[in-house]
Amino acid sequence: MADNDVDIKGMKEFQDALKNIQRDFPKEVKKASEQIARDWIAAARNKANAQAKDAAAALTIGNDSEGATLVNSHPMFYGVEFGGQARPSTMHFPPYLGQRGYFLFPAARENADKFAKIWEAAIDEATKAWDHKE
Repeated sequence: MADNDVDIKGMKEFQDALKNIQRDFPKEVKKASEQIARDWIAAARNKANAQAKDAAAALTIGNDSEGATLVNSHPMFYGVEFGGQARPSTMHFPPYLGQRGYFLFPAARENADKFAKIWEAAIDEATKAWDHKE
């Protein structure tokens, strides 16, 4: 009878690396999301006009189980970010821009490459346990 055991070269190392990746990935992603949130808020604050300065200053970083979130607590945030003027009660806001935004979302678009590099670095760091080459 033939032996059914199969020896796959590097399998134990691969399984060990997967355990490390599974352990490290959430930590690295959370750290990256916090860095992106800090940078995004800073960029938004720099981009905000005089009317939006208070709303931008009120932006903070929150956390959930998967990483950082942006939290806005300013009552005028949505008006100064997306605009208004569709009814008399919103005439003090700039014209409505839809999802384009005035300071927060433009800051994200302008920094998209930087944020992508932060994500890529986090993934590289989390998966460095498996850098097998032969």
